[in-house]
Amino acid sequence: MFRTVAGATLALGLATAAQAAPITVDPGSLSSNGQVTAVFVYRDAADTSVLTRSGSPNVIFNNGSDAIGTTVNLGSVNGIVTFTLTNQATGASFSTGVRDSGAGGDGFYHAVYTTNFSSLGVGALSAAAAAAVAQLPGPVTYVGFEDLRDGDYDYNDLIFAFSPVVAVPTSVPEPASLAVFGMGLLGLGLARRRRG
Repeated sequence: MFRTVAGATLALGLATAAQAAPITVDPGSLSSNGQVTAVFVYRDAADTSVLTRSGSPNVIFNNGSDAIGTTVNLGSVNGIVTFTLTNQATGASFSTGVRDSGAGGDGFYHAVYTTNFSSLGVGALSAAAAAAVAQLPGPVTYVGFEDLRDGDYDYNDLIFAFSPVVAVPTSVPEPASLAVFGMGLLGLGLARRRRG
């Protein structure tokens, strides 16, 4: 009995909320090569927000008027595609792959990408969303937004599915310490060669 209670206590202590901290590392960009379809799959936001695509003034989704499971064909996209969520109550806009660093910005990224909906921590897709996502040609990328500056950073205020869209990670520069370490090894090798 003691082992069971201790194990449960340890498991609860190690459990963490999914995406409960602000994203400080560039999540990369989104890319497609074909006809992109978007599905509105989840909402937990109290404020009304609209989703648009960079370069287009047209609203894709409005969480105040569009139902979960609504599908929109965005046309052909070849290359990087950026989506922007604008909170109508605050006027703040948050784009995929862009740090919120403008006037009044909190310095964090407000969108997270995943191919696994369950990793967003909101349970299973609703029947309407699941039916719409099942019709997508694939691959499917889910984009979860945090719609407020200094919000709860759970990235589930509004969630959309896009297909065929994939996340393209940013290249990570080599840490300077590795370059210094390599130069040190090179110096040791040259010094040893001179002695020998």
